[in-house]
Amino acid sequence: MVNTTDTLPLLPNLFQLNASQWQQSADAEWYERDAVGGAPDIIETLANVEFIANHIDDDPNSPTFGWQNSNVYRDDPPAGGNTNNARLMEPISTLSWAYVVNKPWNPYFHNSILLQRLIAALNYWLGLQTSQGGFSEVGGPGTQHLAPTAFSLNFLVEMMDELDKDGTMDAAVRTRLRNAVFKATELAATNQQFRNWGFDASNQYTPIFYVLWRLWQITNDTKWKNLYDARLDEWLATVQKCPFYVERASPEAFGYSHVTEWVLDRTFALNNDPRLLQSLRRYYDWCSLNTVPENDGQMFITDVAGNGRTSLSWTFGEVGYYNYITQYVPASQAFSVGFAMTASERQQRMSSWAQSPIPPTGRYPGVVRAYHIFHNYPMFFSPHGLWTVTPRQQQAAVRQLPPVAQSKFTRYWGPPRAGVASYLFVRRTNVYVTLHFGARATSHQAKEVGLVWIPGFGTVIRGWNANINYAFCTVMGDKTTFKRTISDFELPAGWASSTSADGSVASPDELRFASTFGNIGILKRYRINNSGFELVVTPNAAATEQIPLYLDKTDVLKVDGQIHDLRGMATASTVSGRGLRITRTRGGRTTTVSIGFNQVIQAQLTYGYELAYGDVFVLSVSIQAGATLGYQVKLAA
Repeated sequence: MVNTTDTLPLLPNLFQLNASQWQQSADAEWYERDAVGGAPDIIETLANVEFIANHIDDDPNSPTFGWQNSNVYRDDPPAGGNTNNARLMEPISTLSWAYVVNKPWNPYFHNSILLQRLIAALNYWLGLQTSQGGFSEVGGPGTQHLAPTAFSLNFLVEMMDELDKDGTMDAAVRTRLRNAVFKATELAATNQQFRNWGFDASNQYTPIFYVLWRLWQITNDTKWKNLYDARLDEWLATVQKCPFYVERASPEAFGYSHVTEWVLDRTFALNNDPRLLQSLRRYYDWCSLNTVPENDGQMFITDVAGNGRTSLSWTFGEVGYYNYITQYVPASQAFSVGFAMTASERQQRMSSWAQSPIPPTGRYPGVVRAYHIFHNYPMFFSPHGLWTVTPRQQQAAVRQLPPVAQSKFTRYWGPPRAGVASYLFVRRTNVYVTLHFGARATSHQAKEVGLVWIPGFGTVIRGWNANINYAFCTVMGDKTTFKRTISDFELPAGWASSTSADGSVASPDELRFASTFGNIGILKRYRINNSGFELVVTPNAAATEQIPLYLDKTDVLKVDGQIHDLRGMATASTVSGRGLRITRTRGGRTTTVSIGFNQVIQAQLTYGYELAYGDVFVLSVSIQAGATLGYQVKLAA
């Protein structure tokens, strides 16, 4: 037990990188992420054990004795100062891992000072648990919420298992930990308020499935298996009416969906539950519709306009593609994370690392990367999930992306619940368009066009969900179509009652939709057919049509036949003419797309943000009062 009268001794920094301590075969599962990923993840973790341990409040007379403030994880200022936030205790799992792993390269195995600090921190963490079993986050002492409870359990169940197997920590502390895990898990799996919240926040609820299964594995108590089955069936039936995972009844931003599928994926790795595989594959299908490749099949652009998360979507959206491609690697596991290499290249990286390990960065706290132990435990320390994809597999997967593999389809999902958005994916002979409409589900979910992609050319238009300056929309004075409800699209007969599993609907070659956006004085008419994408805008007053164009750095932009040099412009330039032509050379192909207008336009072309092989520039076209602007995007003749 910890002596509660003396300040805890400081843990010395014991880690030194020594290649001879690592056995190339026996330790491969531990260092393969560093070797294949090219970053010092496990080494960075070992280098930060002392830093985390010594950022625990070590004064037994302090009211926060055992609190950790290393800022290794969730270090934003509002959260960092909240000593009631159980989520901030998650780095303590690193100390538990370091205490029990018996390897020559781990100098902290059974370190007595580490144990004292670990016990203090663990007792503090468990002290945040309510009498009902939940954990607090932002509500103060005695409050409980799903997120801190589920995420705490994600870590605590593994700490419980490894510390019990090790057996050297004080039995009373381990019993307290075990009882806390049981109580919190039962609450999260049975409390209706928690379950309801989980229907609106997928990434916050899915850890419960993992924890229930782990408890079934550890205890052989069928109670946990029965709860796992019941909660998983209930959650899938409620949440995944559409193929995506939800955040406030709308698609999670890809970054947060990655948390959801990461948990489902590692649960599937444990139990091969076909329900999880079906769920993941439905989500991968959704990703494949939101993801389009450039001509080389190595760069991908994702539709982020329809995501409903409260934060910015990842600019590149690469998550969607790499989750799709995993349908073509062993067991359809979700975490190939983009390591495209041959088997011999992979082995060479492993051999090179064993001879000369990648050193730590020397930063404290360490550099946090995706899939790092500081974020996602214990998946990092497991060989599962590090599938590498050969270039041949990658290109095969690209060829099977729906917009590439099929020349015509229409996929539609109505709102999964009343009052939220609808999603339309239309592939015609010479164009692919993603379109979002329906209710304004959240302030961070945009409507209208997400992507316009031309086969043989690549992405032309890419919308945005979090900043009107980069969005596909119309602005008229203080009114705008950005994030406005679109409730007046006239859908073809039969769409509303379609029950096809993949959202396929019968559709004519040409689709037309129109909206007044709640009668704000702007009428927009959309047309998609085999030739391309057309839009007609009729505002009641002077307005501006914003068209966010993706331009590859190889692109040649011409306005009425004259080259418009983007490289020399500072932030904006004037565009005047009736037509734009963009010629792109990528992947051994040269293709031209035209954007033709029904009149001579006066516009500003403004730099937006870097993306893929180039940048997004926003073409802001002026529309005079009483005028109608029409334009068509298509392959040039």
